[in-house]
Amino acid sequence: MKKLLVLVMAVLSSQVGCAQKTENKTEMSIQNSNSIVIQQLEKFKAQDHFAGDGQLYTGVQNSALRMSLNQKVADTAQAFIALYQQKNEPTKAELLQVLAHGISQIDPDKLDTEDREQVATTFESFLDIVGLESSEGILNKWVYGEEISKLLEQDKH
Repeated sequence: MKKLLVLVMAVLSSQVGCAQKTENKTEMSIQNSNSIVIQQLEKFKAQDHFAGDGQLYTGVQNSALRMSLNQKVADTAQAFIALYQQKNEPTKAELLQVLAHGISQIDPDKLDTEDREQVATTFESFLDIVGLESSEGILNKWVYGEEISKLLEQDKH
């Protein structure tokens, strides 16, 4: 009987140890994933998103505006970085909140259509980096305004 009890205790102890190791591996995997996302955001933050691409996009010609737009993109990247440093797994709502706040810092009415689309494309890149499929209409509302975005949504249904 004692041998059976010892055997049961040993099995239970090993089960707890395995579960703890699995939990630690999962947490390490999340931390590694966060580290990769943070590295991508740091790299993205340092880019000039509003220089011409040498093909279709001519870039923002006003250097002060270009610097301001790049700074707002960098600020948004930094907000995503801070979120990933604070939380192991940011929620979709938290990620979208950072995106919405970041793009709302840019006045679309002060940009021509080409530059407005470039801003949206740049912010869409944030979705790719953090692994979101959709901005849930945030980018459309910013580019096209509330009224046209509603029409676009109705057209989908």
